[in-house]
Amino acid sequence: MKVKFWGVRGSLPTPGPKTARYGGNTTCLQVLRESGPLIVLDAGTGVRELSDHLMKSVKPPYDIRMLVTHTHWDHIHGFPFFVPIYVPGSQIEVYGIGPLHHGKSFERVMRDQMTYSYFPVENTMLDDTVKYFDFNDLFKHREGGVEGHFKLTPEVTVHLKITNHPVFCLAYKLEADGKKFIFTGDHEPYYDTNSPGGESTDTEARALVELMNDRFIEFCEGVDLLVIDTTYTEAEYNGQPGKPHTSKRGWGHSTFEYNIGLAKRAKVKKLALTHHDPTRTDDDLDRLMEKYAALAKREIPGVEVFATREGMVVDV
Repeated sequence: MKVKFWGVRGSLPTPGPKTARYGGNTTCLQVLRESGPLIVLDAGTGVRELSDHLMKSVKPPYDIRMLVTHTHWDHIHGFPFFVPIYVPGSQIEVYGIGPLHHGKSFERVMRDQMTYSYFPVENTMLDDTVKYFDFNDLFKHREGGVEGHFKLTPEVTVHLKITNHPVFCLAYKLEADGKKFIFTGDHEPYYDTNSPGGESTDTEARALVELMNDRFIEFCEGVDLLVIDTTYTEAEYNGQPGKPHTSKRGWGHSTFEYNIGLAKRAKVKKLALTHHDPTRTDDDLDRLMEKYAALAKREIPGVEVFATREGMVVDV
């Protein structure tokens, strides 16, 4: 099993000469296996690059399983430009979870971005090729709810974990070919939302925060490859002293420092840092990776740590 990155940017696309080396497209990953359906994670603008590749190299019709971490736009707004969904005879299964507090299903959100006000092709054109699956419906009778596992294909098992983000978001753990790979989607370490600065002085609240973070670490335990949201440095996340408006706390994203610590506790074998902040240039990322590669070498020696780039292929 291998993973190819077609989009590695967070929040919004950032095309241009200053982002050409790491890439400016938003999140999209492809799982490469020798057989079985094509597996895609997220449909940010990177999915259009994948689409172009498929149309040139793979004979239709297409058999595709797409796993969407959440419905924020940078993770779905490439979907209308994914040409295989328009190819007659193709079978495209799209899995995800809807933002229930807004009363919308996953399918409704995906269809809404292709209404005539936003896109010139009506989503009803896809009814013969695209089938949507909402985990809230698939597993509504399961004791553990959404969290658990299922067979995506006979050879691929997918484990689901809800992450800490302003909208329902899922981390996916894929088991196949004797390997385990996780893509977290967007995830922020849990903290006490009722305490200034997030550091709780309440014993019970602190214990709950630690429990939730420990459960996420357990989900990542021993995986061969962890691809994780690494949008901020710790300094950026905390903001400037005395200026709470500069903090990124509560925005739903993690930091370099925390993720290196998570990889250490979870004993992961490879750590891929992704969802690059849209304000970062290639040179910015180079400088950060020089700094945090040194930290990783001290904290998790022997673990391969790298920033994702468009077009990169990684052996799981």
